[in-house]
Amino acid sequence: MTARRLELVAPAGTPAALRAAVDAGADAVYLGFRDQTNARNLPGLNFDEAEFRDGLGYAQRHGCKAFVAINTFPPAGGPGPWRQAVDRAAAAGADALILADIGLLDYAARKYPELRRHLSVQASASNPEAIRFYHEAFGIQRVVLPRVLTLEEIAALNR
Repeated sequence: MTARRLELVAPAGTPAALRAAVDAGADAVYLGFRDQTNARNLPGLNFDEAEFRDGLGYAQRHGCKAFVAINTFPPAGGPGPWRQAVDRAAAAGADALILADIGLLDYAARKYPELRRHLSVQASASNPEAIRFYHEAFGIQRVVLPRVLTLEEIAALNR
């Protein structure tokens, strides 16, 4: 078995946090829009359009990847803002999307097949069959696992 290099992925809830993570040597940051498409849509957190573009550019200029969390679920018949968030992230040059909703995964895979897709913890994929499904159906390349899994269970999933 070959050793894999660990990657430090840091949350960036604000422009200041993003810069601090990048400056401290994070390999990647994840950030989200200041709207309902982000599970951490709280006052004082996340990025408006200008902050998003500036932050994404700052990270990438410093050799840090930028992943965009679009990790909430659209209401029935209302996927517009979520699809627009995918479009905005892709247009800005995001390195990957972190998605939870199966319809949005399908949209992103069809419209932006070259853009990496990661599965959000909100999707709750916690067994090999679920992970295999998301990988085969939508090209998921990384899964954020639920915190309830033990180290032994995570090791088994990695195998």
